[in-house]
Amino acid sequence: MQSDAGFDFVAFKEAFVGKNRDAWLGFFADDAEWIEYRHNAPPRSPNRMSGKQQIGSFLTGVCGAPVRLAISDEVLGRDRAAFCVTCELPNGNRIIEHVIIHVRDGRIARQVDVEAWD
Repeated sequence: MQSDAGFDFVAFKEAFVGKNRDAWLGFFADDAEWIEYRHNAPPRSPNRMSGKQQIGSFLTGVCGAPVRLAISDEVLGRDRAAFCVTCELPNGNRIIEHVIIHVRDGRIARQVDVEAWD
């Protein structure tokens, strides 16, 4: 599935679920912003990553962690997509994330996650 803006969601999902850091990072614009609202990062103080270097460092940690990732319930638009991420931790607990990505020139310019933790 590819949006009208040229974003290859199928390849993105494959990199994401396969935890292929370099392929995953390649979907982000150089000036991308990633915002996460978590139990320990509420709306008044979200976790915020700016630029490919910060995002790449974060993805290195994710890809090296013994977690299983899945994407479901994709809704794809011309310059945005939304989906659900399930992250299964080694102890059986899960993190559920609802994600919206904003696409510019075929790359993720902004990603916003809202997470719920077991």
